[in-house]
Amino acid sequence: MTNDLLEIDVRLLVLRYGRTRVLEVLARTGNLSLDDLERRLQALAERAKPKRAKRSLMDLVATELEQHPAISDPLRRLAVAFENRTFLPQLRDVIRFLDRNGVTHGKLKSRAAAAPVLVRFLARLPADELARLGVPDKATSDSDYALLARAIMGTPTPKGPEPEGGK
Repeated sequence: MTNDLLEIDVRLLVLRYGRTRVLEVLARTGNLSLDDLERRLQALAERAKPKRAKRSLMDLVATELEQHPAISDPLRRLAVAFENRTFLPQLRDVIRFLDRNGVTHGKLKSRAAAAPVLVRFLARLPADELARLGVPDKATSDSDYALLARAIMGTPTPKGPEPEGGK
């Protein structure tokens, strides 16, 4: 809050007296030459540059698809499923998947941090393998909570509908 008020005051001073006069007074007050003050202001402006924004998952996918256009549909589907948390919903799932496939990834702190590593790996897979990954496996589609609740209650895992003409 104090910095906001200071910034408003300085802007008002610059509007009222002009940038040069305000800088001259600041230089005198700080026992600096006007050139020294200008250099310090320039150095401060260069240091305060904002951080580069992180690329979205779909941007990462688009970059990979430039090199691998044959897998565009299945890779996009997996990326959307990843964003919606239907494919590798937890960070531990992503890490387990990468480890199982021999992908070196370092220490991942979030699913977002894991996304570039995951997309690069998936882009190297053939289209049929990507399509297979995109089909949810019923055994893993239940949430951890549902699995725990079934184990506590002793309820068997529900089975899919009986095929027509069965029994």
